[in-house]
Amino acid sequence: MKKIIQILAFALLITNSILAQDCYFNPQDDPSATVNGYIVSGNFSQESSKDKVINDVVMLKQFPLQGGFRLNTLSNDLNGNRVLKKGTTMINYDLDNVKRRMVRGDFDNDGHIDDFILIYKTGVSSMRFDLFKSNGATQPSFTKSTVYQLNGYDADKVTGRVVSGDFDNDGYWDDIAAFYDYGNGETRIHVWLSTGSSFTYQYSTGWWNTAGYTATKVTDRVVSGDFDHDGYVDDIAAFYDYGNGETRIHVWLSGGTNFNYQSSVGWWKFKNFEASKISRRVISLNVDRDGNNYDDIAVFYATDNNVPKMHTFESNGSSFQWNPYKWGGSTISLTTVPGSSTDNANSFSGKIVEHDSRTSKVFQGKPSDIIAFHKHVTPRYRFWKTKKNIVGQDYYDYSEPYYCESKSTNEGVNDEVTINAYPNPTNSFTIIDIPKSLIDNTSRIEVHNLHGRLVLSDVVKSSSVKIDLSKQNLGVYFVKVIGRESSNVLKIVKDYK
Repeated sequence: MKKIIQILAFALLITNSILAQDCYFNPQDDPSATVNGYIVSGNFSQESSKDKVINDVVMLKQFPLQGGFRLNTLSNDLNGNRVLKKGTTMINYDLDNVKRRMVRGDFDNDGHIDDFILIYKTGVSSMRFDLFKSNGATQPSFTKSTVYQLNGYDADKVTGRVVSGDFDNDGYWDDIAAFYDYGNGETRIHVWLSTGSSFTYQYSTGWWNTAGYTATKVTDRVVSGDFDHDGYVDDIAAFYDYGNGETRIHVWLSGGTNFNYQSSVGWWKFKNFEASKISRRVISLNVDRDGNNYDDIAVFYATDNNVPKMHTFESNGSSFQWNPYKWGGSTISLTTVPGSSTDNANSFSGKIVEHDSRTSKVFQGKPSDIIAFHKHVTPRYRFWKTKKNIVGQDYYDYSEPYYCESKSTNEGVNDEVTINAYPNPTNSFTIIDIPKSLIDNTSRIEVHNLHGRLVLSDVVKSSSVKIDLSKQNLGVYFVKVIGRESSNVLKIVKDYK
């Protein structure tokens, strides 16, 4: 049976010095390899006080044997390049007592979503909030402090069900809410409101409670957002698993002092959608770019062969519109992530964040893009950028940029897709399409196999270069378009038609 490898072309602008050195560090040192569940996006680095765009990422790389972690960041430098900064200092901290209870926000009320909190279990029935506050620099550093402690509380009872937002409608994304599992179907939503320097617990009765709701049925599938379009990221949505393939999205709308449950009917329900197949691959963002902040949801559904497929749920203020196919391309389904035995849904579970790739840094971002990290042959991240074509149909532009450790603020990676190939996959010939703006700076093109061996080389004379792979083995090839000042890398696949 013919094996079809669905894979999309990707390319990025890389400086020659980085291409030769930093982009190819040992994959075992891939910062995304051990950040499972410890990754958040935010506005951690700021060009100015007006820069509030969500385009930075924090990753905690855990070292269990040493009992600590290193803090890695992916952020823009002063030239707009994507720069990975690997932490060099081991922070003595046992993440096993956190169990992925990590939230981000503006917890110091400085106007930037540039802090994150780890909820640390200090005892059988005690916990604390450890705040990591960013200094906002181009390559940000963080200061740690304990801002809240509570005895008589089992943090493990909320694991996988903790979110942050502006639940009291004070204009700051600085509050925390959690679904506490009391057992026997009793669930309460506990809330902690920020004071800018600490937190006030809104009592164990919670902002919502019931004796007929099983908290474990939504574990790892809870997000916050502005689902009712009231201008505040103060609502909660959760995918509830009813079993036998039935799933519903339950919604709680904040009233500023309590949560109003929008009934068990849910804002969306379906009888052939297994909630367990999206666990830890659920994020909120402005997927349809309708001007509302964090009002939609994107998930990656694990198909029967464990290949993740993107689904989107767009809010209209009172319900969700399910779009399992809308966010695809005209020729290849961009909702299907390239699949293989080592590249499946689990490869980036707990490592997905929203991202705003817009160049404007004047207003608070309404992120519409997605970044997903995973361990690969070479360090890279998956990037989905929302687009609108000429007829107004929305779709995602998919690419796989490498990320590199920066030696200075002038070196880094640009996410822009600059070259393309068609057809891809191919069984013989493919055309490399090079934008005319790059022709003057382009000298030659090289094709390497997956092991790095040069199999083809040619001089670039036009914007379309025909590559003949008819005599090459089936598999993955890397096309390198080499210029005097920059190089572009593109992946193509030779397979049966």
